[in-house]
Amino acid sequence: MISSKKSITPQERKDKVANLRLEHEDYFQTIGNINAAYIPKMAYRPSGKDELYISFFPSELEKECDIYTEFVSIIYESEDPKRTLYLHKFNPHWEEEYELVESRSGFQRHLVPVGELKVINDVTTRNVIEKMEPLKPLTPIAPTINVDIKELVRALEDINYTLHTLSSILRNK
Repeated sequence: MISSKKSITPQERKDKVANLRLEHEDYFQTIGNINAAYIPKMAYRPSGKDELYISFFPSELEKECDIYTEFVSIIYESEDPKRTLYLHKFNPHWEEEYELVESRSGFQRHLVPVGELKVINDVTTRNVIEKMEPLKPLTPIAPTINVDIKELVRALEDINYTLHTLSSILRNK
């Protein structure tokens, strides 16, 4: 167990990230990306900024892949009771577009606005399909259409993101 200290060992961090990832493992398997880059991050408002940011080390962005994240504390404890999973789509222009900051200890990181993250799901939307009544098969009225499942999942994720955004806008009015 981790004490209330402000830092953790690399092994403690690795163990905590592995435990946090378990919550999202079904999603990664569903999309066929069992080795998805999952890097939980702390969301914060840097001095002089008006919005929330997360930061990535250059080595994390140099991998040139999408990164899944969720918001955690400095000691890698989830800060979101809904355990929202976010996606940071790879940006090939990250070096020019994301501000580079340096910590007091000399570590460089790039600031990514939280507003650029795409909401994937949270505990209230996970496994919704499993809770629904099974659908009865329909009699086809048109020729069978071949559907790329990965493309369908991406389209449904986009719809989910749009609905989530609309819901947030309506809640804030």
